[in-house]
Amino acid sequence: MRLSQCFIFLFLLLCSCGRCYLSVKREPIDQTSLASTFVGSPDPRQKSPPKGLELILEWILPGHIMQEEPTLVLSIIYKNHTEEKVCYPIMKRWGTTTYSVVGEKYQEKGGLLTYKAEIIGKNEEVIKEWKQQLWVDLIAID
Repeated sequence: MRLSQCFIFLFLLLCSCGRCYLSVKREPIDQTSLASTFVGSPDPRQKSPPKGLELILEWILPGHIMQEEPTLVLSIIYKNHTEEKVCYPIMKRWGTTTYSVVGEKYQEKGGLLTYKAEIIGKNEEVIKEWKQQLWVDLIAID
């Protein structure tokens, strides 16, 4: 009986939450990320596995934020000191999306140096922000 009460309390707590949640997780893409590595099935990609990085972005928003037509903006600074911004329109209160840098692009850019994610409303107001510890705005010198 106690366990079911805990689940009900947890469910009510999560449903009544009015806070925004944004998280970014960095995962390597290599031979260990291939399904054939775990199952032991033949895979031609085992001979030359993909190499890169993947960012997994997760969010949970309260219902009233959806009226602001939120957009998830991922800002990336690569190791070759180039920048990129990627925008994802948010259609649901919670979700997950991924951004991958693999193969030639990974080799050209040298990988990810730092990144940040922001949820921005229609009036360009930042609703929630997540920064990697090393995030700094890149200063352009002519």
